[in-house]
Amino acid sequence: MDSTQNFPILLFDGVCNLCNASVQWVLLHDRAGRFRFAALQSDAGQALLTRFGLERENFDTVVLVDGDRIFTRSDAAFEILRQLGAPWSLLAILRWLPRGLRNAVYDRVARNRYRWFGRQEKCLLPRQEWKQRFLAILPLLLPKFLNMTFRLTDLLFPLGICLLVVCLSPACRPDTTGACGKVEFNKENTITVRMEAAATSLNPILPGPGYNRYAAANIFQTLATVEPKTLELAPLLLKKIPKVYTVASGPHQGALAYDFEIYDEAVWDNGSPVTAQDFLFSLKIIYHPLLPLGEWLGYFEYLKAVEVDPANPKKFTAYFTKFYILALETLCQFPIYPAYNYDPEGVLAGVPLADFQNPARMQELLAANPALTAWAEAFQSPRFANDKTAISGSGAYRLENFDVDQGVVFVKKQNWWGDKLAANNPYLAAYPEKITYRFVKDEAPTESLIRSGDLDIVPALAPTKFLELQRDTCLGLRYSFELVGANSYGRMMCNLANPRLADKRVRQALAYSIDYNYLLNTVWEGMAERCVSQANPAKPFYARDLVPYPYDIQKARELLAAAGWSDSNGNGIVDKLIDGNRIEMELSLMTAGASPVSAAAARSIQTTARSAGIALQILEDDIRVISQKTRQGEYDLAITGATLFPGLLDMYQTFHSKSIGAGNRYAFSNAEMDALIEAIRTEPDDLRRNVLYIRAQHLMHDQLPEIYLYSPKQRIVVNKRFKYVLSPNRPGYYEQYFRLIR
Repeated sequence: MDSTQNFPILLFDGVCNLCNASVQWVLLHDRAGRFRFAALQSDAGQALLTRFGLERENFDTVVLVDGDRIFTRSDAAFEILRQLGAPWSLLAILRWLPRGLRNAVYDRVARNRYRWFGRQEKCLLPRQEWKQRFLAILPLLLPKFLNMTFRLTDLLFPLGICLLVVCLSPACRPDTTGACGKVEFNKENTITVRMEAAATSLNPILPGPGYNRYAAANIFQTLATVEPKTLELAPLLLKKIPKVYTVASGPHQGALAYDFEIYDEAVWDNGSPVTAQDFLFSLKIIYHPLLPLGEWLGYFEYLKAVEVDPANPKKFTAYFTKFYILALETLCQFPIYPAYNYDPEGVLAGVPLADFQNPARMQELLAANPALTAWAEAFQSPRFANDKTAISGSGAYRLENFDVDQGVVFVKKQNWWGDKLAANNPYLAAYPEKITYRFVKDEAPTESLIRSGDLDIVPALAPTKFLELQRDTCLGLRYSFELVGANSYGRMMCNLANPRLADKRVRQALAYSIDYNYLLNTVWEGMAERCVSQANPAKPFYARDLVPYPYDIQKARELLAAAGWSDSNGNGIVDKLIDGNRIEMELSLMTAGASPVSAAAARSIQTTARSAGIALQILEDDIRVISQKTRQGEYDLAITGATLFPGLLDMYQTFHSKSIGAGNRYAFSNAEMDALIEAIRTEPDDLRRNVLYIRAQHLMHDQLPEIYLYSPKQRIVVNKRFKYVLSPNRPGYYEQYFRLIR
């Protein structure tokens, strides 16, 4: 077989009669012998699909590979016509028609191709003179008509193009004011947001996927918010952001303190004021030993006391025993609950904060006071997760409807207290009258909703889909396609409790066996960058001197060999004798099945790791399940995203050995790392702290409890009927700031 390096390659469904007839038509009219061919089901076809991160099982499109470019659906058909030359290339001029309309016709034919044209049980055998132009041939069925020079089925490909032409003509389109039709905008002051996975609970302090917190933020406020552009703290419930000072005298002499004052106008749904006692109540929730809130506790290690001003219930002071880098951010960033609604019997009010901060004392109180246990059970019940009659907060919206399969609807409260202050504090603005989150897992229905104009904010589209829709000039009349820097990164988590992953050299071998260029340039379409740590590359403490792991299979094999792993039975998978048992390097790799990017990345890593002797079994699951299983340590490897705090970085919750079983999902324990983390979080000098940060990043680069893959850009599609605010802060948009303009 001749080299295919300089030839376009046409991948087709080898068992589809329509597809095979179309291939024959191309062969008959490709007088220059330009094209090469491969069935999608063949090894060559599967390899090319893997290379470009395309679906390898559901063959609903022809694929044309031309160098580093790929064409699918109607784009592929018109590109084939263009390259065939005159007279067929003249039809390619119809490419200017809207892609959405072209692909709608194409998709209908593709969905019905077996029913309308039939199928073969095996791939078809090309005629003898054509065999050298096929990259791979499977066991084939030899129908008689393939030996004929020409027959009626050979007309199917040009007839299909004619069908496109007819169906895209003005007579086939609805009443229009141009090729795209008349664009009409919904004039209702409502906003609909696509969520690619469901929010499961509107109790935001409990662990769960980020979708829970994003939705619940419409109901529950924090003391402060993150300014969208600068990512600095901005007041929300507070009149102003306080400054730290050292207490000069009294029982807290020498402590670091912050004075807070809540807006006089801030009230709960029943009209009662939001007070410091509500803040104290919410803080006690975090300390309750029967709630799964271990990830929060590390942020409050140095909190000494909170005192309410006896003369003003809206004022309080928080005291810290020593400097902590996130002291202010911590106090300002957890949700404040109305004590009257979530603790009507005053169970937590009867226990001082100092007792909640004392684990031994709390065990005594739990034994003596069953009401504390009953309260914890009630707080975690479905009633406070999705019951609109039970959930309430100080935010601008109330829950109207909650459906875990369909979505969540919030309606703005009448006479909300923040409206009176929004002119002076823009962070209290809440423009939409209704906010709806639609849970749409797959991208096909998402695209349909975009084309119908039924979505206003669409985040997290796969890069290929984002680019495809962005190129559609008709959609550009209705939507803006925004790329926003993200305060997040993608990683492959490693469970060190698995003996196969306990040796850092195995984790390093995994890092060397990843084709990062493929992930960045093909999977992410250039919309992501390499990262070397969980630190934000824009921060001064980012370790810019770290060299990212390259894609080097030979180095991966050497590291595995050094760790005692070799292929003793010649099956291509390395193995090792552990505790008297020979085990092979077989690992599961969890990934979100609803995310085309994560799924494509997993398939690529599976393929390249196999070359190093590592067998990965991909387990696709819902992101909520992955979150739960990684928290419980029930995984080997997992591809997930992580959101960074906008300010300084505290690694205690994720990598300190005391956080194993809570935020430390890797079972990672390293004494040197523990010491660095403790020093970083209490170092007030920026320069000295930056040096410690860099040392910690070098250590993590060597130990690799998580393998850093990429830092992606957020892809957000926004309806042009709004003036909007986007941000690097996840999820990338502030829906309450969307103002209707048309």
